[in-house]
Amino acid sequence: MNSTKTELVIDQENTGYRYSIEPFLLADFMTLLPGQSVLDIGTGCGIIPLLIVYRQPTLEVTAIEIQDCTQAQKNIHKNAMQITLIQGDFLKEAENLQPESFDHIVSNPPYRKVQTGRINPDSGKALARHELSLSMSSLLEKSAPLLKKGGQISLAYPPKRLGELMRELECRNLYPNHARFVHGNYQAPAKIVLVSALKGKKAEFSVAPVLAVYNEDGAYSNEMEKIYASFNYINRPNEFGKK
Repeated sequence: MNSTKTELVIDQENTGYRYSIEPFLLADFMTLLPGQSVLDIGTGCGIIPLLIVYRQPTLEVTAIEIQDCTQAQKNIHKNAMQITLIQGDFLKEAENLQPESFDHIVSNPPYRKVQTGRINPDSGKALARHELSLSMSSLLEKSAPLLKKGGQISLAYPPKRLGELMRELECRNLYPNHARFVHGNYQAPAKIVLVSALKGKKAEFSVAPVLAVYNEDGAYSNEMEKIYASFNYINRPNEFGKK
């Protein structure tokens, strides 16, 4: 645990979309080196940049959010971190970013296709959950040119979309190299799959051991406790896979 470092502060609005466990899983899953440039797409309150900069303070992070960025700005300021924040539609803002300028791109994107499930009447939740403004295809189409050759993209999706994700990645010269399935507990089916891919570089594909968020009694598993502890974060969200 980072006991010598200041505790992270990650506040969020009381209404609209609120982050859950997935950003912590993604931030832990990412392979990052000091000084790398990282782009976070759909940053929300800035949680993923805050988590990864906490672990690697020399990262150069840019974060994009289509919705109001006031809370993200406050969180970045409270934690005294150097993170570039852009408010806007990624599909448009991507045109203003330098091609092949990022070592790593990460996103906890909308999981649900527009035709599936009830769209939440809260516009913030609807944009975060359904592909109203950002589909898997459009996300990858605009992301691929921004990655350096050999650069990496890390994403979280429901397992039922894994086949689609693999196809969408490979047709853009993004080759999956690592995945991890995340379950509520060891008796439950996986709710999330974390996938990383390399640009223009085929590598042996590996699957990490299963991660269970909870024990059978509902308490966090030892591994999930270690993930939270590694970010020195106490106010832990207690919902998983409900995006």
